[in-house]
Amino acid sequence: MSMLCVWVPENQTAQENQVVTAMGRALRAYPGQSWASWAVPGLAVGLLEAPAAESAQQVYAPAVSGDGRFFLWMAGEVFVGDDLLRVPQVEATRRLSFRCLLLEYLLQNGVGAITKLDGEYHIALWDTEEKTLQLINDRFGGLPLYWARSPQGMAFAGGVRGVLAAPGVPADPDPEAIREAVTFGGFRLGDRTNVAAVKMLPAASVATVRKGELSFRRYWHWTDIPVQPDRPLADVIPEVHFLWKQAIARRLSNVQRPGQTLSGGLDSRAILAEASPQAPGWTAITYGVAGCDDARFARRAAAQVGAKWVLHPLYSGQNPDWLERRTDYIQPTDGLIDLTDLMHLEVLPLQAQLLDVHLSGYIGDAVSGPTFNHVTTPEDVLISLPWYHTSVGKDWHTALTQVRALMAPLAAAPARFALFDHKLSQSTNRWTVAWRPWLRVRKPFVDYAFFDFCQGLPAEVRGQQRLYEQWLRTLYPQCFATVPHQKTGLPILAPWWQIRLEQGRRVAWRTVQPWLANLGFPARPRIRSYHDDATFWRTSEARARIEGTILRRDSLCCDILGREAVNAVVKDWFDRLAAPTQVIGALYVYEVYHHDLSTHLRVASRKESCG
Repeated sequence: MSMLCVWVPENQTAQENQVVTAMGRALRAYPGQSWASWAVPGLAVGLLEAPAAESAQQVYAPAVSGDGRFFLWMAGEVFVGDDLLRVPQVEATRRLSFRCLLLEYLLQNGVGAITKLDGEYHIALWDTEEKTLQLINDRFGGLPLYWARSPQGMAFAGGVRGVLAAPGVPADPDPEAIREAVTFGGFRLGDRTNVAAVKMLPAASVATVRKGELSFRRYWHWTDIPVQPDRPLADVIPEVHFLWKQAIARRLSNVQRPGQTLSGGLDSRAILAEASPQAPGWTAITYGVAGCDDARFARRAAAQVGAKWVLHPLYSGQNPDWLERRTDYIQPTDGLIDLTDLMHLEVLPLQAQLLDVHLSGYIGDAVSGPTFNHVTTPEDVLISLPWYHTSVGKDWHTALTQVRALMAPLAAAPARFALFDHKLSQSTNRWTVAWRPWLRVRKPFVDYAFFDFCQGLPAEVRGQQRLYEQWLRTLYPQCFATVPHQKTGLPILAPWWQIRLEQGRRVAWRTVQPWLANLGFPARPRIRSYHDDATFWRTSEARARIEGTILRRDSLCCDILGREAVNAVVKDWFDRLAAPTQVIGALYVYEVYHHDLSTHLRVASRKESCG
């Protein structure tokens, strides 16, 4: 994982480098990661990166202006610049030569020129004369950046635990964080984390520290997406396809063991269809319950293009120990991923073994398809977050008021972009960030040119005209013409009457299958979903641990939300599945996170070194 740690002390001392080293220790996932740090008057910077044969101190050294006034550090990767800052091979953008060009470019054109820089990165620009720091993240916040200030100074890091390792930053819980998580589908909104003192930098932002004052501004807005003229779908598809091929090619730079996680849906299969022919030796990893639709359809798609296919069964391991393994990832993910979505971390050891670069999808339908097209009002945004009506969550009016406030910065941009800001950045970025200490993650669906073109099209093109499905079926028939889509069990663009027949067949099979099985026929039930929390969380051992954690005597969740209300929602889920699973997952993670946080930070502080 590539990330920066930055410490701006209130009063200059000789300890700045020790501070960022402590921050790096807290963030480090395993000893093999590369680390380097630098201290200049008034500032200390550390950089944590995936393992490398070369010295991180040399490879990631800051670019310095000719007069010695400006320093620039960058973590992450860049795929595209503009005509004045041409991007060589992607791996070269992690080199000092590129940072020197970038520094010159920003000094000549201003920080606002960063809008042209397509990638996932942290950039720190330090003016030694004005004692001014500018911290910049990428347009979609692909590499999250967190911050806090204390009497001793200001800390910025790629993880909450890194910020908490800075002096004077308190780790007191944010009660509003769990209220939001159990209300909004497991997510926290705006800049909130689980710790009251630590905030998240919004995407596409510049944070400026000058003379002890901190300010923020957004350098790119949703209204900057150019509107595309209405034109026939037959004219749109070739351009979408060209941009997609370009996005994939950029993200296949310098790969040795490329691959992906592959589901039975469309997004990951779109990556498979284009990337696997470009990158021989492609590996597709599917995780889920054995025999589920996702596994069956993913296997067929991989076979169509000759890719290596590997299945990782969820809820597996010794005992099984799936709950233990998910719990082990709560501190490394800062308690910001609920227990359901921590399933994405179960497959991490297998990914680390098989891949060096992962091309990740998951939001393709939101970018080029109809998802969120219907979102035009604050009420639509709230429903789509989603909003959960439970005894421990916020009521509709309170939740809607909060959503309206979050939408205010959108100005004239469509309401759906509030979901890109406050939902998709969490539902995809946070667990892919947890993969990055071991492998590079690249996301072709957020390629700036591809994203802007698709989102600039009229909603009818993505919706009623079914751009996404028409494009995939037309240009990649091998992967889409015969291999079913998980949602319907049929290939995309199947006529409505076939879909109705398939739905009827499914209902009939659910009725007949148990009867045939009782008679001794080898008739297995159809497993539609790739996960089954309702079964595995409710085993006696798992239930005892989850319930015992949430409802323990000193439960923080019960103190904040009320023991009676928490007890009721937990009982409703385990006894009748009458509450959303994400609510239980959020309660469990919040409780474990704060219960174990101080120990985790203490252990990290005792690590011998970060380098």
